[in-house]
Amino acid sequence: MQFSFLVGVQEQHRVDFSFDQFIGNLEIKVDGQPLVKDFRMLSLRLTKRYEFTVGAHEQHHVAIEKKRKLFLAGFRPQRYRIYVDRQLVQTYTGS
Repeated sequence: MQFSFLVGVQEQHRVDFSFDQFIGNLEIKVDGQPLVKDFRMLSLRLTKRYEFTVGAHEQHHVAIEKKRKLFLAGFRPQRYRIYVDRQLVQTYTGS
């Protein structure tokens, strides 16, 4: 699953999210720079949340929430929710 979104009005930043559901590699980049690298193969939690702040003069709190199914998660669609400043701005569903 891959998606990108912009954060900010006067000071815009591009956030790129990439997760290979079968291998387990997860990466979040801000303006092309790696911010989060994670390996998600075996986990007891159904929901994982990644939180960070973007911007220097115009700061925004960003959270990406990844929710998976309990059984055979690698073969089933997962849901992703994007929050900016604690407001839900986008939802993605995909493998």
